[in-house]
Amino acid sequence: MEDQIQNGTYHDRQVNIPIQLLSVTDRDGRITPLWFRLETEEHEIRKFQIEDIISRDEKNYVGVKEKQFVCRIRQGERSRTLEMRYNTVTQRWRIFQFL
Repeated sequence: MEDQIQNGTYHDRQVNIPIQLLSVTDRDGRITPLWFRLETEEHEIRKFQIEDIISRDEKNYVGVKEKQFVCRIRQGERSRTLEMRYNTVTQRWRIFQFL
C-alpha cells in the first residue's frame, strides 16, 4: 500500500486490494468501519485505523451492489484518503482506490 510514484509523479488509480475489515453495525443496519488489515507484497500483515469516514454511498454497477466508504486513515506520519467498497452479495471488502 505504498505510494504509487512513477518517474517522480504521484498517480492515483484503482487498486482493488482485498482487505479484512472490522466494523460495527447499529440497530438500523448502518455499517461503520473501524480498522482494516491487508497483506503486503512482502507477505507482511499491516493494520490501519480508520480516523474518519468522509462519505457513505451505495453503488450499483451492472447489477453489482456495493456500499462505498470514503475514509481517512493514518499511514505513518501522514493521513491518506481512500475509497473502500463492500460487495453486498459476496460480502467482501476491498480498497477500491486512493484519493
